[in-house]
Amino acid sequence: MGDQPPPDFVRVASDGSRFEVNGAPFYFSGANCYYMMTRAADPNLRHEVTEVLDAMRSADLTVLRTWAFCDGPEWNALQPEAGVFDERVFAALDWVIAEAGARGIRLSLPLVNYWPAYGGSPQYVRWSCQRRGVEDSGNPEAFYGDHCCQDIFQNFLVTITSRVNTITNTAYRDDPTIIAWELMNEPRCNGDFSASKLQAWIEQTAEFLKSIDPHHLVTVGSEGFFGSSTPEFLQDNPYDTLTLGCDFARNHVPEHIDFCSIHLWPDSWLPDPDSEEAALRFARRWINAHIDCCSQLAKPLVLAEFGKKPAGAPRAAFYQKVDTLKHAPMILGADPDL
Repeated sequence: MGDQPPPDFVRVASDGSRFEVNGAPFYFSGANCYYMMTRAADPNLRHEVTEVLDAMRSADLTVLRTWAFCDGPEWNALQPEAGVFDERVFAALDWVIAEAGARGIRLSLPLVNYWPAYGGSPQYVRWSCQRRGVEDSGNPEAFYGDHCCQDIFQNFLVTITSRVNTITNTAYRDDPTIIAWELMNEPRCNGDFSASKLQAWIEQTAEFLKSIDPHHLVTVGSEGFFGSSTPEFLQDNPYDTLTLGCDFARNHVPEHIDFCSIHLWPDSWLPDPDSEEAALRFARRWINAHIDCCSQLAKPLVLAEFGKKPAGAPRAAFYQKVDTLKHAPMILGADPDL
C-alpha cells in the first residue's frame, strides 16, 4: 500500500497473516467505548474518559475503538453543520488521542455511523436534501450514491486526517497512536441484492482515504454478513442477510482495505436469543467461518465488537467457551455497556 509507514505505525505483514510494528508481530486485545470524544468535551465528564483509559491500562488492553465523529444537532457534535467543525470538540479528540498515546493505547477510529446515533448517514442525507432544497428522504441508503453527501464526507476526511493535535503537535495522519480508520460503523444498503452500491462506495472511499493518509490502516467496519460471492459461507449467517446489501468477502477484497473486521451480537441476531446453547454454537461457527474466509483473502481478522446479555458470571462463562477456537482472532472488543 504505497510507501512504507513511519516507525511505530501498525502495518499488515506482507503475507497478510498478522499485524506488525517495526517488523515485530503485534497482537492485541481491546475494548469499545464510543463516547470518549463527546464526554471529553465536557469538563465535568472528562474523568470518565480517564477512568476508561486507566482501566484499560490496568487490564493490559492496548487498542480502543471509539467514535471520531458526531454530526448534526447532537450533544457535543464535532460537525454540527455540514463542513463546520467545533474546535472545542476537536480539542477534546486531541486530548483523547494524547491521553491514550501516553498510556500506550492505540485507537481504532470509525468515521461515520450507518445508524442515526451521533448523526450517522441519515444526517448526511439530511444535509444533502437541505442543500438541494428538497424534502428529506429519510433514507440512509441514499448516502452512498449521493454526490453531495460524499462531498461533505470527503471534506470531513481531509479535515480529520490533516488535523494537527493541539497537545502533541502531530497531524492525525502522522500519529501512530491511531491504528486504523474505519470507513463506517456497520455499513449496509438495505434492498440492494446485488451488493454493488455499498461495494462501490467502499472502493471509492478507501482509495480516497489512502490518497490523503497512506500510512494508517483502513477497514470497512463491517458486521460480517456473508454475501453471494461466497455461497459456501451463507449458511453461517445468523439469518437471511442477502437483503442488506453486504458481502463480507467482496467488501474486504479491495487493495486499499488492509484488514477485515466483524461484529458478534447473538442477542440481537438470533431467533431465540435466550438459548445459550444456540448462541454458543453460532458464535463459534461465525468466528471460525470468518477466519477461514480471511485466510483465503490473506488479510487479518479483527473481532471488533461483541456483546452478550446479561452481565455477570454467565456472560463470562459464555465468552470463555467461545474463546476455545481453532485460531485466535486478533482483537476482542467487548462493549462495556453490555
